[in-house]
Formats: sequence, structure tokens, C-alpha cells
Amino acid sequence: MKLSILLPTRNGGHQLEDCIRSVLSQPEPDLELVVSDNASDEITAAVLRSFAGDPRLHVVRQPEPLSVTDNWRCALEAASGDYVLLIGDDDCLLEGTVARLDGLLEEFDAPDVLSFGAYGYAFPGAFGEGASAYYSDPLFPYDERLPRRGLLALADRERCVRDFFAFDITFCPNLQTTLVSRAALLGLRNGPFKEPYPDFYAINALLLVAPRWAHVPDNLVVVGVSPKSFGRTLKGGGSDSGRAYLGIDTTFPGYLPGTDMVNGSHLFLERLLEDYGPELDPIEISRSKYVYRQGYAWYLDFRLRKIDRRELGRRLRMLSARDWIGFVRELGARFGPGMIRNHARVDERSEIASVWANMRPIPDRRTIGAFAAWVAPGTPAGHSDG
Repeated sequence: MKLSILLPTRNGGHQLEDCIRSVLSQPEPDLELVVSDNASDEITAAVLRSFAGDPRLHVVRQPEPLSVTDNWRCALEAASGDYVLLIGDDDCLLEGTVARLDGLLEEFDAPDVLSFGAYGYAFPGAFGEGASAYYSDPLFPYDERLPRRGLLALADRERCVRDFFAFDITFCPNLQTTLVSRAALLGLRNGPFKEPYPDFYAINALLLVAPRWAHVPDNLVVVGVSPKSFGRTLKGGGSDSGRAYLGIDTTFPGYLPGTDMVNGSHLFLERLLEDYGPELDPIEISRSKYVYRQGYAWYLDFRLRKIDRRELGRRLRMLSARDWIGFVRELGARFGPGMIRNHARVDERSEIASVWANMRPIPDRRTIGAFAAWVAPGTPAGHSDG
């Protein structure tokens, strides 16, 4: 089966080089790397030209900047593979990933979706100027209620989607860890990608309707976070310029300032309800848990001196009486010695954990390629210290 790796990029620069090399170093001939170059700078263009000799590379250049979601659509439209895997320009494949994916597709008799594990890698500076590199193994903690390996039952998948409506993310919503048949992706009810989080939308829609979904715990890719990353910009609170760069808007009726990741999740859940209401009925987006998530973000920002008392007071006054009741209820459900201890020692690590759980410093691996070599099978380092 032909595999299409989709790589949308916008000013990927030198990080793009490790990413492309990790794909084109896979020896399989029946593989294509589709790069949708979103009107990038000359550095990115030069990196792409350096790989032009590989016939498996297909570059589509956008003359004017598109939104993230539109650029993803362009990459998919240019693909011809039976299966697609979308990665970012600061991610990379591990050695032997494509061969492993081929074997898993055969093992599970060509499922519509195949999900797998990943490492996380945060580039130096991703968590602030002067910050070291960090890594996570695994990228996302797997829900122990699900089978570690095998086909996922529809009822279990529906539960994962419903958890999201309470802002409890119990299944990794990243397309970098999900191989999808092109037919299943294009067959989604109203298209595969929707703003503001095209991967969150696509993953949850597929969880609801894909006929066969297989999962394995193997780490097959490294998902990167750099200062320009889509997720880093949004989880870190975003900015007007950052949202404009990404081509998104995360406001809606009832919006509260805080993390754009939470606000964007609210928006994608609204779109999911519009398109998959029959599968989700009855359900609604939890207002109390939304308020709690944003209120906790305000607390962290205040403790880390990102906002002052006046701004904190302004935000608290935005809450209605109903919001306050819900917030206090959610706070009471979580209150205990562990919560007190965590709140007493809020520091830069708290900010890192709010962006990516289970991160550990790794100062001597300053590129994602060096990190991928460190965790490659058979290397002396491996990742046994995790």
C-alpha cells in the first residue's frame, strides 16, 4: 500500500531539514512526502531544494499564506497514497517507522485507522529564552481502560470523545500519532479538517465513525515542540499576532480569556456537535469544567507574574453567578493535600507541565535528529531512564 506523509510547513527553516531527512531516509520506494509550503521564507525554500533529487518528494507551494487548516487541506488534496500520516515541520519519524507501519497494517488486516505511541521533544528555548531541551516518553499517557494493543471497540472510542466534552483528554488527539486511510479521512461527513484545531476535529470524528481502529503502544515518531509550534503557541496562551499567524480565531459567545488551547477545544467541540449530533446525543460542552480550566490558567499566570492583581480581578469579574457555582464545585472535587502541595510550589516547571505533561530535561540533545538517534532501537542510551 502506498503511504503519503503530509508535511504542511510555514517558515520551517532549519528544523525542517531533520524532519524531511527522517522521512526520506526510510528506504521504502512506495512512499511519498507531500510538502505544502505555505508561502515560506527563503531558508525554507533552500532546505526544500536540497532534497529535490529524491523523486518521492512532492512540493506544492502556496503563493500567499493560508490558515493552518487550509494548508493541511492542500497537502491532503495533493496526496495519492492509500494511507496518510500528517506530521509537522518540527517532528520526525524514527528509523524503520514506515516498515513498521506496513507490518502493522498487514497484522491488523488494513484497519481504517492505526494509532500508535510517540516521544515528545521540546527544542531548546521552547519553554522560554535560555530553557534547555525537554523530552517526554510517552508523548501522551494512554488511558488504561483501553486495550494496550488491538482493535478499539466503538463504545470505548465514543467514551473518549465524550470525555473531551468535559475537557478531559483521554486519547491522544494528534494526527502525528495516527495513520488514517485516505478513504476514511475524505469520507468524514463534512470534510476532514476544521478550524481551529484540524487534528482534534479529525481524530474525534474518526473515533465516532471509523469502522475499524487498531492501536499499538510502540513509539514510532517524535513529536516536536518549538517556539513556533502550533500547539506551543496556543497552549502558552497565544497572542493576537500568534493567532493571526496561525489564521485562527478562538473567541465565541461565553468566551473567557486564558489558554487558547481550552478556547479552541470549545470551538472544535461545537463544530463536532454540529456535524455528529446524532452520534453524540445527548451531550453538551461542560461549562463548569471550561471555567475551571481557564480559572486555573489565570492562577498559574498570576503566580508566574504574567498577569497582575488588577488583571486577575478583571477576569474574575467576568464570571457569572452560575460560573462561580460551577467553579467552586469543580475546585471542591479536586481539593486535597496533593493539590495544596502542587499549588504551593508553582514555578517554571508548572508552566511546562501545563503545556506538556511528564517532561524531563535533556540538555545534551539540542536537535530533534540527535534525540531521535538517542532513542533509536539498539542505541546504548535508549530511554530506559524513563
